[in-house]
Amino acid sequence: MKFYPEVPMWWYGIVGIISFAFFCIAIRIIPTQFPVWASVIGILLASALAIPLSILQAITNQYVTLQVIHELIGGYLLPGQPIANTIFKTITSTTCAQAIIFAGDLKLGHYMKIPPRMMFTIQVIATIVGSIWVTFIQEWMLSNIEDICTPRQPQGFICPGSTTFSTASVIWGAVGPRRLFNPGSP
Repeated sequence: MKFYPEVPMWWYGIVGIISFAFFCIAIRIIPTQFPVWASVIGILLASALAIPLSILQAITNQYVTLQVIHELIGGYLLPGQPIANTIFKTITSTTCAQAIIFAGDLKLGHYMKIPPRMMFTIQVIATIVGSIWVTFIQEWMLSNIEDICTPRQPQGFICPGSTTFSTASVIWGAVGPRRLFNPGSP
């Protein structure tokens, strides 16, 4: 593997800057009440947690999710804003999880003697194609499947994960941890 050139750090930096720019544009175009400063905090939190969680997964082969902690932090940062809290939780949890998965993919590529620059390029292309494809499929499903995400959907598209996700956004975002856990709260 020492004969293959490594991926320069500036490649990662460019992908990160472009991704962050698209994210900022998306949260400005769509009225989410999610401030850019909260996304910076979420990404920094995910970056700080990625290495310890990677070590835990490498040793135990178990991924430790900190989704509830992310919801709690988001609830304190963005009180009374359930959609913004959901975005904070998603950006923090997903950034951390994807960093760990990416590190595992790079490790597997190293073991399989795949050049690092090829692995990087394949990962970036797959992420772009997957993101676009999943968005189109989701939009088609929401527009064409009758009673989707309802308990009476005949084909079983009841979306239990989405229900749990939205319930958590109401608890941590709308009600908020301040009203649940601070001194003097019920």
